[in-house]
Amino acid sequence: MTGKVLDRVRETVRRYRMFSGGGLVLVAVSGGPDSMCLLHVLSRLRRELSIELRVAHLHHHMRREADRDAEMVEEFARSLGIPTTVGHADVLALAREMGTGVEEAGREARYRFFRELRDKTGARWIALGHNQNDQAETVLMRLMRGSGARGLAGISPVNGDIVRPLINVPREWIEDYCREHGIPTMVDSYNLDLKYTRNSVRYKTLPELAALYNPSIVETLASVAESLRLDSDFLDNKAREAFDKYTCRHGRITLVKTDGLKTLHPAIALRVLDMAWKEVSGGDGNLGLGHARKIFEGGAEAVSLPERATAVLQGDFVVFYPEAPRYFERRLDVPGETFVPELGVILSAQILDPPDVEEIRLLPDKSKCANSVPWLEREDVAFLHYEVRGSENAGEVPFCVRIRRPGDRFQPLGMGGKEQKLKDYFTQRRVPKFYRDFVPIISRGDKIAWVGGFRLDERFKVTKGSQKVLRIEVKRSLRCSRNCVNI
Repeated sequence: MTGKVLDRVRETVRRYRMFSGGGLVLVAVSGGPDSMCLLHVLSRLRRELSIELRVAHLHHHMRREADRDAEMVEEFARSLGIPTTVGHADVLALAREMGTGVEEAGREARYRFFRELRDKTGARWIALGHNQNDQAETVLMRLMRGSGARGLAGISPVNGDIVRPLINVPREWIEDYCREHGIPTMVDSYNLDLKYTRNSVRYKTLPELAALYNPSIVETLASVAESLRLDSDFLDNKAREAFDKYTCRHGRITLVKTDGLKTLHPAIALRVLDMAWKEVSGGDGNLGLGHARKIFEGGAEAVSLPERATAVLQGDFVVFYPEAPRYFERRLDVPGETFVPELGVILSAQILDPPDVEEIRLLPDKSKCANSVPWLEREDVAFLHYEVRGSENAGEVPFCVRIRRPGDRFQPLGMGGKEQKLKDYFTQRRVPKFYRDFVPIISRGDKIAWVGGFRLDERFKVTKGSQKVLRIEVKRSLRCSRNCVNI
């Protein structure tokens, strides 16, 4: 059995180019047969693969045997000459905090621990013990949930710095390997509880399918996953090309050109929408066909999406945007740069003295990235009179950045000092309501100095008498489409 397992792992490492360039590998070891086998196998292959190993074990504080498990893992790793780091997490408390089940909370806790230890140790890889049976179970579970090709592609052998060298090794081989080498293992009682979906699939559904229809059901489902992964990777690459061509990002807003979507095969169009959703929400799941249909069938109605994102048809675009930020007010660094993550912008500020003032262009060029979307045309640079007229201690009053608030009023430049509600100004400019929450408002004291990207306040305009001028530039997280002239 040893030769079969080692050869299968070698072939998997070669096929998926795992551990390319060598380096330190964190081996996630729970104490179960899979992870203990993984550690033993990698310890035998470490010279051949030019890697160093370190064990990462997370104490979940959920079982009375957990202390003993941690000791067993440490002792076994020591016998192989491999150092161990034991982390701790209150998974039950995390589940309550996240509002999820214990399984999901445990997974989140483990990955947090692995990433933190990776950053601390400088490790290049995190090796997990998922095997061929885990792959088959995942495919079957996702099939029952209605996943598409991407979901049915199952567990990826390599995902960034995450590698799974045992992904093509059957669980039966792993258990035989552990017995053959006398490797100590533990059995997690949670893995036997059939109220958890995966356990039910593992101990009931798959064995029944094997007995009734296909004795090789595990290998068959794993093969299906590999085939679909190739198809999915191809479609994802095509979708990335279309995404770059037909979408753009403006701060925290992502726009997808509907005319472009109509030219795409539905499989590619769905992925483009999925990428746009991920860009604004940070989600790591899939948007799904149901949500995509709602976006197109809902017309002007906003569609609520996972991760508190929203999509709406706006003119020639599908616009994706995140939840509106909560009210904040932050002092600008003058001179300097102020990062405003809530709006996806950096505000760069500097003070200009004569003779620089004479060179100021009072009407800077507008943003060129969205000239068919009027409410995205921006004047991203503004020049403000640095001192508020009529104030003796104006220099001591800081400029701040915030978002709009009820009752905001200002004196738009060019209206002779006439005051206007900010709400009415946005309405006149036909700025969509959702976008108004992402406009940086530059204020000084109780006065709006600049509606970022839109209009200065009359009281802050630069004149011949200005001795100091504040230059502010809004640097948005911009990503223009390749056919920028059309979007």
